[in-house]
Amino acid sequence: MRGFTCLFDRYVKYNFHVGLAVWSLTNITALDFQINLDFSYQLIFFIIPFLGYNFIKFHLFFLNYDGIRPFRINFFIVFIFLCLFLLGFVLFYLSLFSQLLFFLTLLLVLLYCLPLPFLKINLRGFKGLKIHLVALSWVFITVFLPLSLEGKPIKYISLVYGLQRYFFVIAATLPFEIRDLKLDHPNLSTWPQRWGVKNTKAFGFILLIFFVFLELWFRLNSDFQITIFSIILLMIFILISKEEQSKYFSSFWVEGIPILWLILKYVTINL
Repeated sequence: MRGFTCLFDRYVKYNFHVGLAVWSLTNITALDFQINLDFSYQLIFFIIPFLGYNFIKFHLFFLNYDGIRPFRINFFIVFIFLCLFLLGFVLFYLSLFSQLLFFLTLLLVLLYCLPLPFLKINLRGFKGLKIHLVALSWVFITVFLPLSLEGKPIKYISLVYGLQRYFFVIAATLPFEIRDLKLDHPNLSTWPQRWGVKNTKAFGFILLIFFVFLELWFRLNSDFQITIFSIILLMIFILISKEEQSKYFSSFWVEGIPILWLILKYVTINL
């Protein structure tokens, strides 16, 4: 049991779960737009968020670590370089537009962590910008990149779908913002810092109501009932979010909603 707990903890800590969440949202997009993603494409939609989040989380640790690294750290580094190699190999065969979308997302990730030229602050340090950077990156990866791989033009309905996904990601980020209220620097001006926990939850509900409105108006998703169930589930998690959360409340359960959403869509397809 202890071994399983340790394995599970590393699965969450090293962002495998985040990678699956982003991969799941990408496949939800693929199902809704009838996009066929082959294995190599499926691979990059896990690798991109996996590498991105690990870079955000651990880049300072790896840059400043002077001691002898334990085996698990060295193994993790080797795994990351393997992922980088696979990602570079697949990216080489993408269309120019897909490559541009990827590098735009990469630029957002780098500027999120590293100081801007001639400044001593990164994009994350700008007041109120953090949550929008996260949402924008997820929209690029999970909506516009898979559409570009299929060669589908970015039409009006695609932009509306991207806006809907933007609302979803911001709302899903709020339990993390509430959890980190006491940890985030005041200069970040996160929603809970600016408006308080109760108002943050209310804004999250408003965003998800807009999500449902767009769904009712445009019928963007292929399984309406499952989509609404996923939104209601996220609303419940936002409602019960608090500063003192259990270890995996946000990092596993909230992050796992897209995974459950995709599983339910596949189940209904095969019924």
